[in-house]
Amino acid sequence: MVKKTTFTSVLLAVVLTLSACVPPGTSAADFVRAAIDAVTGNRDEIVQVAEDFDAAIANVPTSTPTANAPAPTATGSVPVPTATLAAPAATSAPLPTSGAPALTSAGTMPAFVEDVSHDAWDIQGTERLVDNPIVAGWLRRLRDQDPAVWKTFPNIKNDDVSEFRAVPCADNPANICVPDGLEYGTYSSPFCFAHPCDLQVGSWEYRYVSGDYSFLGTLCQGDMSKGCMLVLINVMDQSYTWRGQDVDNGFTLRGRYWNGDALEWGIWGLVSHGAANMLNMPTLARPGEVLNAGAPGNSGANCGTPLGCKSVDVTIVVHAGDAIVAVAKTVVTK
Repeated sequence: MVKKTTFTSVLLAVVLTLSACVPPGTSAADFVRAAIDAVTGNRDEIVQVAEDFDAAIANVPTSTPTANAPAPTATGSVPVPTATLAAPAATSAPLPTSGAPALTSAGTMPAFVEDVSHDAWDIQGTERLVDNPIVAGWLRRLRDQDPAVWKTFPNIKNDDVSEFRAVPCADNPANICVPDGLEYGTYSSPFCFAHPCDLQVGSWEYRYVSGDYSFLGTLCQGDMSKGCMLVLINVMDQSYTWRGQDVDNGFTLRGRYWNGDALEWGIWGLVSHGAANMLNMPTLARPGEVLNAGAPGNSGANCGTPLGCKSVDVTIVVHAGDAIVAVAKTVVTK
């Protein structure tokens, strides 16, 4: 059986808890008395505890709120911390660069003494041109570039250019040869990855280069719109190497020309077909074999974009070994 003192203490704790639930207008004693009647028979002792609790609550002083109470005042002077913010120093982050080398080349172009320009061609000849009537002849007959009709390289019959001769091959009449065309020889890409580099041109051969270049002080640097093409043609029966020139990771192709007396055909086809590729126009490696179709992207990503170039700056250098004969320039667009 629980002792009275212990029971009273426990009951007091219960009454304290229940006081929060006393309905308004009801004393804690009445509230507890009703509860005890329902759960226990120790009514007298418990009621006495409740009455004592009521008396205790009645004697607790209450605080009356004072209107417009004065705000507390701080004694002493408490400094308010302040922060002095220094404006950040302006910095200029370097723009990203492609790491392209500064293109330089050894030597310079010789003096030009004869202007044989025509149509869209700017053609300048040196004193050597007077001694090369064959070169002067085909330069004057050189047609304006037409990439739309040169879908194929000038090493095979071109159905779009009926004047481009196509005859049975002498060694095998069952095959068709183009006696005024060019050989599609060997190619390399990327070309000239060491700077500077050497450009070797075989005897009675051409070397085609696409990409930024510096040749004998003549500089061409493309962008995402303009591309650069350089064609070297060696009309001498001796190979020659142009040393100390420069090309920035370009493409090169070399091969023989078949008829030096009628080079206007092979060069017209070479430059037109090369420009068609750079301009992302439809081209064929051979009939039925697509090289460029305009989509989904340009073969070689000329001008650094999947859409290719919008224009091509063309420079043709005709030389006999180390002697420059003539330089022809034009711009090709679609």
